[in-house]
Amino acid sequence: MISIGFIFPSSDYLHDPFRGDPHSHFQLLTVLEWHFGDKIKVSLIDLRGIKREFAQYHIDECDLYLHSVYTLDYEEQLELIGFLRKRYPKALHIAGGPHAVTFQTESLKVFDALIMGDGEECLIQAVKDIEKGCLQKIYEQKTVLDINNYPFPRRHYLPASTNSRPGLLALKNKPGFDKLLSTTVIFSRGCPYGCHFCAMPAIREYIPGLRYRRPDLIEQEIEYLKQNYNIQGISLLDEISIPLNPKQAMPHLEAIGRTNIPWRAQSRVDGITPEIARMARQSGCVTMAMGIESVSQRSLDIINKQINVEKAREAIRLLGDQGIECRIYLIIGLPGEPEDIVDQTWDFIKETNPASAYLSIFTVRPGTEVFMNPSRFGIKKVSSDWGKTMHMYSRYDSETPSLTFEYEDVTPWGSGFSSKRIVDNYLELQDRIKAAGMGPIR
Repeated sequence: MISIGFIFPSSDYLHDPFRGDPHSHFQLLTVLEWHFGDKIKVSLIDLRGIKREFAQYHIDECDLYLHSVYTLDYEEQLELIGFLRKRYPKALHIAGGPHAVTFQTESLKVFDALIMGDGEECLIQAVKDIEKGCLQKIYEQKTVLDINNYPFPRRHYLPASTNSRPGLLALKNKPGFDKLLSTTVIFSRGCPYGCHFCAMPAIREYIPGLRYRRPDLIEQEIEYLKQNYNIQGISLLDEISIPLNPKQAMPHLEAIGRTNIPWRAQSRVDGITPEIARMARQSGCVTMAMGIESVSQRSLDIINKQINVEKAREAIRLLGDQGIECRIYLIIGLPGEPEDIVDQTWDFIKETNPASAYLSIFTVRPGTEVFMNPSRFGIKKVSSDWGKTMHMYSRYDSETPSLTFEYEDVTPWGSGFSSKRIVDNYLELQDRIKAAGMGPIR
């Protein structure tokens, strides 16, 4: 019997790492148990809430350790593997995730094998190869994987108290939702868009298109969560929670609606139409978040967001008309921002009046178009201090973020902002948002 431990790092850079769930871990462990049965023994090694210097003492010996590598976790994962190599030298380590895909040569110096793209079939094959003593260095998912061929992810790898918790559905204007036992879910995979600040386009070779679970599987998963964990609300973490095709969106939303559970989600602004907003509300949607990113159309065009500011205004209004609280995500420091970006952004917020505005500062992450071609965006320097690539701030009452890049004095669109100017803009706008009571809802 092969013992397999999937390590979930501490995520100590988050204000509350338990607001999210290890979905990749749930999915892949479920598939391994489904395929191999009692030939393997699997566990989820959850290190959240544990100080990094003590994490090693919470890891049991396994034959195989799995790692999903994200840039923000990379330094911690290197520390853990260094300890595990000494403590359990016979154990193997397999990694996947966007950082491993972007830095394959470097990652192969750390891990015994890498999985490129969707992990289900590749990981099954890797375990078979371990049984035969012929583990390969690279496993690539070369064809489009039908996610509906696999069971929905189970949660028995963690205590019930970790799977269900209050606070995820907190609303600004409606009391009581914050007390509902809730969890996060993901019903899709991939993204068809090519935003230049996002790493998703770089791994599209392995994770193509946008694929949704069938409505019946969505309904089954929600009922499973209700029955086993007393879930009373769900937060959809999909990049695009509602299918953009109305013919696909209707049965998707109807499946959620049949479970009679309130939910929150996120969508693109061009995915919100009068019909979609109405259907979402009828199926139980109480909050919708949208990544507007910038109120500068020039910046939106430079980062290839493929939306326009007017559509953002309309989407906020459409959701409000249906009684759905709207949360917007904005980024300060994007290329092409005008001199008065703070005032323009604040005017937009006051005009559209979303329930809350989540502000972050631009970071350059590995695998993104900006990272691979910085000069195209007027950037002269990019830091490799991966611990500073936190995209979302406002984690604490007071903070002074640092940038991971520096603009040229003269950029393709004109004068470049200094790092100090960008941080000052961010802090000023953050202060205005907080003073108006429109900050993050927790």
